Amino acid sequence: MSTTPSIKVGTRQFTDLVHADDTTFFVPSASDAGECLSSFNSSSSVLGMRVSWAKTKLQNIGSGVHGHPSNITVDGNTVEQVDNFIYLGSIQSSNGGSQADIMRRTALASSVIFSATSLEGSIPLVTDEDPGIRNPSLPVLLYACETWTILAADERRLEAFHMKCQHQITKIRWQDHIRNS
Repeated sequence: MSTTPSIKVGTRQFTDLVHADDTTFFVPSASDAGECLSSFNSSSSVLGMRVSWAKTKLQNIGSGVHGHPSNITVDGNTVEQVDNFIYLGSIQSSNGGSQADIMRRTALASSVIFSATSLEGSIPLVTDEDPGIRNPSLPVLLYACETWTILAADERRLEAFHMKCQHQITKIRWQDHIRNS
């Protein structure tokens, strides 16, 4: 690679993201990715670390290119090309959208609300200190939501899920014809 691989977001230049033992490199092409990973593998081994090739993935993000690059081989190891993967608890999509993560979070939150209502029979709704409906699924649903790009359809989907949870918590059935307002 003749230049340092990076991406520009606004006025800032990013070459990589590092969190604990996870690293993300931003490179302009699959061939540059191969060179970058090979260099990283060599540098890591000097420090007594090793790359987990089974966990290493290649993702083409928002380039508008039809199709996607195929798997690449780096130092005899196959690096799989993926459209989506989970990183730090959130789905990272090649299209840059948040729909896949919102749908996944909604499914996880649904299981929480179902477990809470089926195990306890009901969820405590009101306390003297804090009147109001408690929704135990909200922390699960909204984890990392600050990184979402919300479209109008996503907003409607989230609102519908929230109303479904409120109805389930208050034991309102759809046959009761109670308005959401």
